[in-house]
Amino acid sequence: MSVVRRQNLDVILLMAVLFLLLFGVCFVFTASSARAEHLHQDSAFYLKRQMLRMLAGLLLGYLMMRVDYHKILQISPLIYMASLAMLVFLLFAPESWTIRGSRRWLMLGPVQFQPSELAKYSLVYYLAMNFAKPNLDLRKLGDGLMPQLLLIGATVIVVALEPDLGSALMITAVALCLLFLAGAKLAHLFALLSTAALALLAFSAKVAYQRGRVESFVESFLGNAEPAWQVKQSLIGLGSGGLTGLGLGNSKQKLMFLPDPFTDFIMSIIGEELGLLGALTVIVLFLLILWRGFNIARHAADQEGRLAAWGITCAIGLGAFINMAVVMNLLPTTGIPLPFVSYGGTALIMNLIGVGILLNISRSGKAVTAKGMSQVPLAKVQWYRDRKR
Repeated sequence: MSVVRRQNLDVILLMAVLFLLLFGVCFVFTASSARAEHLHQDSAFYLKRQMLRMLAGLLLGYLMMRVDYHKILQISPLIYMASLAMLVFLLFAPESWTIRGSRRWLMLGPVQFQPSELAKYSLVYYLAMNFAKPNLDLRKLGDGLMPQLLLIGATVIVVALEPDLGSALMITAVALCLLFLAGAKLAHLFALLSTAALALLAFSAKVAYQRGRVESFVESFLGNAEPAWQVKQSLIGLGSGGLTGLGLGNSKQKLMFLPDPFTDFIMSIIGEELGLLGALTVIVLFLLILWRGFNIARHAADQEGRLAAWGITCAIGLGAFINMAVVMNLLPTTGIPLPFVSYGGTALIMNLIGVGILLNISRSGKAVTAKGMSQVPLAKVQWYRDRKR
């Protein structure tokens, strides 16, 4: 019988995330320095804040990597309920907490916290724990799928009411991916997707700034009008970078032309300063994260770990896809940041915690033979069986 050993830390995943963090540090500084100097008389003002948040995220991610992930999943219902309570509280928050027509952040003195990011990941862990229960059959609509849809729907509705349709879309998409991977019927998922899409479109029509974004996107996509100012400046930045870019720090769009150059539209600055090659490097790093994340899920020791790994990977991958699509005018502006790269606190910390749990699952994966060959996980076999029924 072959000698077995446990899987080691997934170095490729770790390095891909660290390189993206490096991109983030560099481009948060270069994209924010002009604004920081103008508003705070300190060109490194936003860089310092981002570094503190990154260090906090790395520390929490390391702790999540060391703790048994089953214990994290066990407390996920409490974390989810706390995040839902915070989201409901925001609906009744003071008018002074409204930023750009939306109440997305809890104002805790100098600290701003976005509960929708906590809700997104805690829901992933909660659903992973639920879907792994042996007596749950998601192919049954009544006592199987419907209670889970109520859980997902409550989260999406409260987030949409902030209003934050971008995060509501993200939560819906990640939940649908998990339902599919856990064995829900395609017919049920298609009906759910159609209903969610119509509901989000109807809701966006009632919110003035969201309606404006959608109308502007549709008109520009059909060629009937120019893109909105922000998207137009983003495309100018991407186009002016060429193959190799204008050089680090030489962006013109960051000089008060492109709004949010170091947050939602930081990818445009990367394309402008490092060109197509720099943008492709970022895309390749995200593809590496997707590859390693799905590989970790495939080799997870149990169903809970598999579903949690899939959920985390989908959340990161969808966030990157939506952000880049907005920057290239392939989707309406959503407010979704580029994971690990954009300036921000809650999203960065929650993503790093997610990576810590991913690395935890990779270290706890199934046994590998000394020859490097591994057995097929029971969860994977069960997934194929569920799909064939």
